[in-house]
Amino acid sequence: MKREKGFTLIELMIVVAIIGILAAIAIPRFAALIDKAREAGARGNLGALRSAIAIYYGDTKGYWPRSLNESVWYVGSGDNIETLPGFIPKYLARIPYATLKRNALNSRSNAVTMVPTKEDEEVTTGITVAGGWIYSSNSGDIRINSTLQDTTVLISTDASMRYSNYGHEEP
Repeated sequence: MKREKGFTLIELMIVVAIIGILAAIAIPRFAALIDKAREAGARGNLGALRSAIAIYYGDTKGYWPRSLNESVWYVGSGDNIETLPGFIPKYLARIPYATLKRNALNSRSNAVTMVPTKEDEEVTTGITVAGGWIYSSNSGDIRINSTLQDTTVLISTDASMRYSNYGHEEP
């Protein structure tokens, strides 16, 4: 009796089932890695913004940018008026995006929400889940404008790190 070469239907069904099980495990992990990559990008962009703001502060002898746009502004009075440059494009070509989790509201935004604070006070009020950045021109403090938990919740169930806390000391 001559046997034909090939796979039986049972063998093919077993292979398809194994591939299905592997896909069911791998796809959620891949989605979590995408969120981690987006989060790392947001942290990197936040660091770039903070560095540019610090350079502006040093160049202007102790003035924080009044806004994170191209507007020039003036300080002093009478003969002592000094022109301070706009933040864009001298210190940063453009405001980068704050990229949050894929399913978050406004998950990719470069909008800057201005909030008033006292001098040297960190931004702690007015933070929403709007996305983008939140900035105080009185203190130079900038944060991600979102109270969503970051991806550490994928590792630890008691994680409390929020996007709005990046770069700041936790209590």
